[in-house]
Amino acid sequence: MIKQFFQDRPYYKIMLAIAIPVSIQSLFQASLSMIDQFMIGQLGKDAIAAVGLGSRFPFILLITLSAVASATAIFTAQFWGKKDIKNIARALGGTLVCGIFITIIFAFISLIFPQRIVSLYTKDVKIIKLGSEYLKIIAIGYIPMLLIAIYSAVLRSTEHVKTPMYAGLFAVTLNTILNYIFIFGKLGLPNMGLYGAAYATTITRYVECALILLLTYIRKYPGAFKFNEIFDISSTFMKKILIVASPLLLNEFMWAVGETMYSIVYGRIGTDEVAAMTLTYPIQSLSIGFFTGVGSAAGIMIGKKLGADDNEAALKYSRKFIKLGIIGAVTFGVLLVICSNLYVSVFNVSNDLKVKTVKLLIVFSVVLWVKVSNMIIGGGILRSGGKTKYTLYLDMIGTWGIGVPVGFISAFLLKLPIHWVYFIISMEEFIRFVIGIKLVYSRKWMKNITEIKQEKSVTESV
Repeated sequence: MIKQFFQDRPYYKIMLAIAIPVSIQSLFQASLSMIDQFMIGQLGKDAIAAVGLGSRFPFILLITLSAVASATAIFTAQFWGKKDIKNIARALGGTLVCGIFITIIFAFISLIFPQRIVSLYTKDVKIIKLGSEYLKIIAIGYIPMLLIAIYSAVLRSTEHVKTPMYAGLFAVTLNTILNYIFIFGKLGLPNMGLYGAAYATTITRYVECALILLLTYIRKYPGAFKFNEIFDISSTFMKKILIVASPLLLNEFMWAVGETMYSIVYGRIGTDEVAAMTLTYPIQSLSIGFFTGVGSAAGIMIGKKLGADDNEAALKYSRKFIKLGIIGAVTFGVLLVICSNLYVSVFNVSNDLKVKTVKLLIVFSVVLWVKVSNMIIGGGILRSGGKTKYTLYLDMIGTWGIGVPVGFISAFLLKLPIHWVYFIISMEEFIRFVIGIKLVYSRKWMKNITEIKQEKSVTESV
């Protein structure tokens, strides 16, 4: 059975061509966080906690912008299946308008009310001061964060996946060098500590953004559109975009807010607990990033089949992607458990904090397979047909119906250790998995949304 599963060579050839570069780029992005954490980890638990909590609000924006990018990818993948370049430009423009509006709001709040934001997560005055200054520096890089997300989505969905990968590789290298220089005060610069990490990340985002845009326009990839092509959007077309994007935006925003609610739970338990959880974030990002390419490949390949009205092939691909995700995640989880003690040994923290971190990593390893499966189902399969409401309902039930309530109960009423709190919160992933599988096999998500190409643009109708 396993041999038969891996015999579909055309499927794996296309899947790997998309998934490997996307996963590599995601691993590069995750390694930015890991490099920051390794270097900041030498500064002690206060710096670790401050960076962890100071990055929670930008995390909400990052996830929300990923929803904007997902909407871009959904339309681009199906239009690419039809080779409809003009409407790819309009889809890019429509989602870009949405993204700019959201980014401006987040930037205003981050720059004007940073202390109020960080104080939501902790009562530690020192952590609030450190975290709020870190947040203000990171906020300067919000705009390039938006452009990287949207243009990478267009390039990936049109099978030009190597450009974002190369840009990501350069970004990791640059960020590592700048971290070392700024955090520890090399080359005659002052020792900036955790603020140096914030400056390094912000500068890196601008450079990565510039590199992606330059390569796109120099090589004339899809995405190298003129201003009038990008914003040649009719009200009907924009309405179609909003119908698909709105549930995605609400979904990812509310999910990200739910994740920050978990951070409030961890932060109110204690500084050691939030530091332990912060130390696991790079590993969590790295693990999920490893499988991001599979989720992206699912959305692109299945979206192209739906755009070509080949629903049977779309369902066949869906089954393969789910099985592949489970096999890979279980294997990765076992390796993570084996290496967990080695990982925590590099940080300049107490043994008690190291023990807490290892326990959290073990719990994460146990639930990794279901997290990856939900990412493939919700982030790839169901969204490929434009049925973004399904993923909205799944995440609302899981995060707000189950995760947040049991998190507060287990932490503040039952007063359980943080690793048990995290395990109980993660149980919502299993509920979403069961519901998600039923939705996939129901076929209700299968929809060809390329009828949009029949609509006239603003300039064509004048």
